[in-house]
Amino acid sequence: MTLSQNDESTSRPSRRIFVFEPDDEVRPLLKQNLQAWGYQVTLAIDEADALQRVQGGRDRFDLILLNQYNQSIEHSIAIGQQIRQHTVLDSRAPIVILAERYGPDLEGQDMQVGDNEYVSYLEDGQQLRLMLQRLCPV
Repeated sequence: MTLSQNDESTSRPSRRIFVFEPDDEVRPLLKQNLQAWGYQVTLAIDEADALQRVQGGRDRFDLILLNQYNQSIEHSIAIGQQIRQHTVLDSRAPIVILAERYGPDLEGQDMQVGDNEYVSYLEDGQQLRLMLQRLCPV
């Protein structure tokens, strides 16, 4: 039996990720990788842009991904929670923070820091891909 393009494997709606990425060099590569992995991506470049993009709750996202970029992890989580509150999101939708700076003892680890909030101390892109597949499978 062969699968046609209308079979269940291709008709599943694409998963949507809201990405908060202030770094101009990282943003295009991150978007390209997420799309290659099968996600639809909406990008925001700063906190004001993020809140403006989700104002009115007209878009639905399955996961929020934020780069810590020059702020504390706690502040990043707070931004993620604000985004989650202003979108059509389940209150359990995961928030993933990409830690900006960390020591070698944390590299390669993913930590759950709240009910549905996670911090990833990336070693490489494959680690992010595996985490996203676990939290928001495509």
